[in-house]
Amino acid sequence: MKKILAIDDNRTNLLLIKDNLVRKMPECEVTTCLSGSEGIKIAKNEQPDVILLDILMPGMDGYQVCEILKCDPNTKNIPILLVSALGNNTDDRIKGLNLGADAFISKPFEPLELITQIRVLLRIKSAEDLLRKQNQQLEVFIKKQTIDFNNSESRYLQISEYAREFFWEVDTQGRYTYVSEVVENILGIENHQIIGKKDLFNFPETTYKELVKQSLIDVFEERNNYNGVELFCFGEAGKKTWLTLNGFPIFDNSSNFMGYRGVTQDITERRQAEEDLEKSHQEIVSYQTKLKLLNRELIIAEEKERRRIAEYLHDGIGPVLSLAHIKLSSLSNKNLPPEIQKTIGECAGNINTAIIQSRLLTYDLSPPILYELGLIPAIRWKLDSIKKDSHLDYSIKGEETDMKLNNDTRVLVYRVICELLLNVIKHAQATHIKFKISKDDKQYHFYVIDNGCGFNFDLKSNSELSGGHGLFSINERLDSMQGSLHFKSSEKSGTSAKVSIPIN
Repeated sequence: MKKILAIDDNRTNLLLIKDNLVRKMPECEVTTCLSGSEGIKIAKNEQPDVILLDILMPGMDGYQVCEILKCDPNTKNIPILLVSALGNNTDDRIKGLNLGADAFISKPFEPLELITQIRVLLRIKSAEDLLRKQNQQLEVFIKKQTIDFNNSESRYLQISEYAREFFWEVDTQGRYTYVSEVVENILGIENHQIIGKKDLFNFPETTYKELVKQSLIDVFEERNNYNGVELFCFGEAGKKTWLTLNGFPIFDNSSNFMGYRGVTQDITERRQAEEDLEKSHQEIVSYQTKLKLLNRELIIAEEKERRRIAEYLHDGIGPVLSLAHIKLSSLSNKNLPPEIQKTIGECAGNINTAIIQSRLLTYDLSPPILYELGLIPAIRWKLDSIKKDSHLDYSIKGEETDMKLNNDTRVLVYRVICELLLNVIKHAQATHIKFKISKDDKQYHFYVIDNGCGFNFDLKSNSELSGGHGLFSINERLDSMQGSLHFKSSEKSGTSAKVSIPIN
């Protein structure tokens, strides 16, 4: 039974992972632990076939655990699948792969994606284990034959019978003069059917024969070495086979050309593993593309729902409250007892407060000015609100910029700018915000610049910059528009956030 070890400091994540694996991969035994140090001990003692390793953990993080496991001879051959909420950040993936990780999957993930990744790693692990086992058996066999045959030539001939490779020699015309018997195990053709009857340029017969034939002839005529020439062919039984050919020219004592000598190795298992991994990668990329399209639709649907609710507040509840306020206010002129007058006044005041709050809620949900007057007036209105509530002064540059944005894009950009302004209010400790708009041949550029405390950008990791919900929301919205976000900042010198989106 295959063993899978999951390491994550979040008990809920472990329970979800284990539940999915037990249901989808009943042939596997799943072990979990809550810390990197405990995971290292389990890995050394139980030797799992695959390790699922979370990156962000207290104490010893996933990178440190991965490095320790890959440096230990007892655990270095165990495939490690890094599981992280860091998203599709290239630097994080490169760091993990440089430390020895074999694959990377981002949270949140689909169970099918996780199962597919694990199955690929299990296949690769099985192939590598088989290869190591064969190599160990071959080493034992060589040592035994060294003693039995006292370094005789027969030792090499017998070793060749157990390897997935056949040795060959050709004459000055490229005609085979020797082929080891292992060729029958690989291609299903006996060596006597090849020797003297076939030549290097036509055997094995490839699916792209003429192209390969000419390349082999060119090397042969120039007396160069064959270095890892890969051939794709079908054996006698129709089995798909990948081969790699290596060879060198041979000469007699008078430097006369005698032909070539070389070895052809069966690399089918390795290529199959590579093809499976590439297929899995393509499936993952395709799925991620679909998720991005779905995310864009969800974002747009969310904005439409915001506008629907805002219109309902403005056109439905607002008039009802206003009418109620007018009618109650009209009673104040009646000759009524003081207690009733007081109650009517309080009710009218409460209704008036509700009217004001519903109007503010309407603008927060979906400001009508955004649809009626456009993006820049809506941003100016937002800055006016910030100045009123937070006493932050502001300036706008580039209001005259001609922008042609459809409704969906205009709303998404507005939300991104509002999120950046909110970050300034919450974190920057600024007294002034500068908003700037510009464009070039391909993109519109929006700048939110503050004079606040800033941060040391060089020391700020990408995970920190993309870890908050606000920045995550910004990146998701920009991704749906094929846009980008860039920061420039240093301590005590403020921060400049630049949002760029394609013009078309």
